[in-house]
Amino acid sequence: MREQKGLDILKTVLITSKEFGSQIDRQHRIKLEQYFTENNWQIVWNSGGSAMSARDIIQQDVRHRLDAILVYSSSDEISQEVFKHCRNLKVVSRHGVGIENIDVMAAQQAGVEVKTTAKMPGYETVADLTFALMLSLARRVPQIDSTLRKSGWYRPVSSDVWGKTLGIFGLGRIGKAVAKRAKGFDMKILAATRHPDAAFVAANGITLCSREELLIAADFVSLHCMLHQETKHMIGAPEFALMKPSAYLINTARAGLVNQGELLTALKSKTIAGAAIDVFENEPAVNDPIIAEGLDNVVATTHVGSYTVDSLRRMDFLVAENIVEAV
Repeated sequence: MREQKGLDILKTVLITSKEFGSQIDRQHRIKLEQYFTENNWQIVWNSGGSAMSARDIIQQDVRHRLDAILVYSSSDEISQEVFKHCRNLKVVSRHGVGIENIDVMAAQQAGVEVKTTAKMPGYETVADLTFALMLSLARRVPQIDSTLRKSGWYRPVSSDVWGKTLGIFGLGRIGKAVAKRAKGFDMKILAATRHPDAAFVAANGITLCSREELLIAADFVSLHCMLHQETKHMIGAPEFALMKPSAYLINTARAGLVNQGELLTALKSKTIAGAAIDVFENEPAVNDPIIAEGLDNVVATTHVGSYTVDSLRRMDFLVAENIVEAV
């Protein structure tokens, strides 16, 4: 049921994860809740511990008549059925930039605005993690640390990052930020991109090349593409066969860019030297086959590309502001 507040009717937002706003501290969460209240919004929380299916969302709409959905996970199912049944819906606000789980065409047909947090500078934070993973993978930092904590003195011969060749798929904001960091390591930078920024490429000494040329030459291959029909499984067995046996793959973009079964085969067979992964097809990825194998040539993190205090604080408020400003 709707409630009356003065002459204004409270609007309702469904937040698809109870984790929203809680990663920093309680006071941050309170400020977010106050922001919605002060702007005449009431919150409906996903009380479950997993992403919401279309059916879950529709059931919440039956109970609360939703005006907005704050989409927290790339696994939330914002499908055509959601837009068909949630007739009062006006805006879907994505916490992040990936909208592959949102039927944007269905949203447009229903007159629902889809907004993201793309305008915030979180791409620098993701670029930081990309380089952290690259260094950890090449220098085997997690394995050395883990062994030492178990009283083992492990001194593996690892790989340099300085002076090596970095291949970047996708030269958008994150790809550019990674390239700028690579310059500080005196790396040769190759890029395969559909929309090259000629001025940036020239200013940063980047060599544009084909996908095949990049895979053959790179010591590190880093993915920074959007996931859509043309890029789904763009990296699989044929691409791993082109890469050097000493080369590493880093994926902080989307799991669907890589054929996960063929990646596992390439890692087990040492077709490539290793991979660093921050994104998984099903999250939480506690039972993911790549993790379950316990491979020593994998560094994995839990989709934390933008999870820093500064980045989350900005993103949490921006995703909320997108809703308030839209309705």
